[in-house]
Amino acid sequence: MQYKDIISERAAALYFPDFKTKKSSRRWYQHDIDTIIYSDPFRKMQRKSQLLSIFDPVSRSRLIHTFEVVRIAKEISEKLDLNTELTEAIALAHDFGNVAYGKTADLFLQEMTPDETASVVSGELHSYFKHEEISELMLKVCSSRPIPEKYRNIAKEAIEEDSGVTHFIDIPEFPHRLEVYQMRKHIYYICVSPEVLDGIKKHGTKQIAYTLEGQVVNYADNIAYLIQDINDFEVSGIFDRYTKERYESCLDYLESDDTNKQFPITGIVGKTTSTRTATLIERFVAFNKKPLEEETLPKVKSPFFSEEIPQLQMEPLLKKAIDRCWDFKKEFYEHELIKISNITSLSKMEQLWEILDENSAFTEINQSYISFMKSLSSPIFTSYRKEKNFKDEQSWEQWKKAYFVAHLTCDEIDLIIKSFLERDYEFHLALPTAK
Repeated sequence: MQYKDIISERAAALYFPDFKTKKSSRRWYQHDIDTIIYSDPFRKMQRKSQLLSIFDPVSRSRLIHTFEVVRIAKEISEKLDLNTELTEAIALAHDFGNVAYGKTADLFLQEMTPDETASVVSGELHSYFKHEEISELMLKVCSSRPIPEKYRNIAKEAIEEDSGVTHFIDIPEFPHRLEVYQMRKHIYYICVSPEVLDGIKKHGTKQIAYTLEGQVVNYADNIAYLIQDINDFEVSGIFDRYTKERYESCLDYLESDDTNKQFPITGIVGKTTSTRTATLIERFVAFNKKPLEEETLPKVKSPFFSEEIPQLQMEPLLKKAIDRCWDFKKEFYEHELIKISNITSLSKMEQLWEILDENSAFTEINQSYISFMKSLSSPIFTSYRKEKNFKDEQSWEQWKKAYFVAHLTCDEIDLIIKSFLERDYEFHLALPTAK
């Protein structure tokens, strides 16, 4: 069976149950999309910067980046006959857990939460803080709903084994196993489909998503990141005329190996963002469409389907071209504007981390912070802690601080720093708390 038939069959069975009328009126992935776009983490991405720490009318926020990933991923999915609703849901929430003030801030939190139990490979930094996993946790928190009364006893039987963690139960009306947990006297279930959570958790990692839609979002995120950084370089003046000409010719050496005349490899560094985007999309689609239809792609087992699913592949010449563009882009991370931005980001993160010291006045007085940290006793986080096997209590406490920071916008970080300097801690932060 072809993948498009497998995913269509699953999507047809995935209708979100209306417990009042007992009718299934909405597709589950549609419900996932609504859950995401009406959530606090989604709206807060508009005040998290992407590349530069300085907000201006044309600099990209995490939300703008998200919309760009959605557009690219949906176009690829349409051309490959995949499920565009599932693709959209994964793409919309893939960066929930990314930090305000860009990559510098993300690296700082990784350094503050080292995983010393992990094996060191080629000097790579191992950290408990991974924004992909943070995104998954944020979505679990904001998608928790009280379980319908008719299923309460089924959930309660599973929870009685250990009420401190989440459990999975089977319910006839639901097309997949439900993750449930208890907080005080209330029982909740996570209403987002597991294939959305899987795609979010695995994007940007070496793990392969268990759906082709998740794999598409991973590719779309990578190329959107490349395209938008180059575009930001051009708009901010980091690329002068000479540099732009160099970039537009950096793939000329690959022309002799290129057989695609409709979308030549040099289009990746074309004169317009539209040309670059179209080339990256069309070449990826062209390399995978026929093998997907003929079922000749490598396959992997997936917990969501009874049959194995294909793995999308990267055209070797396309990979070589993308790697070259990334190398070219890295040259300009030493530009004065980028360096100033990174210094600003690092300074703010260092100040914020100091303020979040266990004995600081902010952590003892600010009620938003206190309530948020208390909510991390939820079984969602207890289960996560067990899964990640944190080395000790200190590692867990450092991770909780980093998880808190991941929720903050640039404005909220600035507010905390300003209020700390003025010794005024009575202010509200918009923080979703686990039920």
